[in-house]
Amino acid sequence: MLANQPLAEFTWFRIGGPAQVLVMPEDASDLAYLLASLPRDIPVTVIGLGSNLIVRDGGVEGVVIRLGRGFNQIKVEEGHRVRAGGGRAGSSVSRRRASTPAIAGLAFLRGIPGAIGGALRMNGGAYGREIEDILIEGARRRSCR
Repeated sequence: MLANQPLAEFTWFRIGGPAQVLVMPEDASDLAYLLASLPRDIPVTVIGLGSNLIVRDGGVEGVVIRLGRGFNQIKVEEGHRVRAGGGRAGSSVSRRRASTPAIAGLAFLRGIPGAIGGALRMNGGAYGREIEDILIEGARRRSCR
């Protein structure tokens, strides 16, 4: 946990004020513990890779969560399904897996800046395709808060 951490270093535009508290959980267990421990009246903001993110000079109140390395996993299952963590860059998923013959349709992810988590949240799309076109199963919402 880092108090008054400048967020400029976490954004592509390199501008913006501080997070009141910045937390970078290592894995899903850390994240679940954090969310379960926070009082409900504390605002929570999640940032991904900071692409297209502008933080106001006054900063962000409450807790800002940036996913750590434990959310960057990527693996191929059953030879044709890709499981990617919410912190993994969409372009990385495309580059690493779109060239696999059994896996088609991921090339459009190269045109989406940022992480898979943000693309899922906003149904990111490019070149006439959207995440909903390729999504088989998304992580279920956990009621930690």
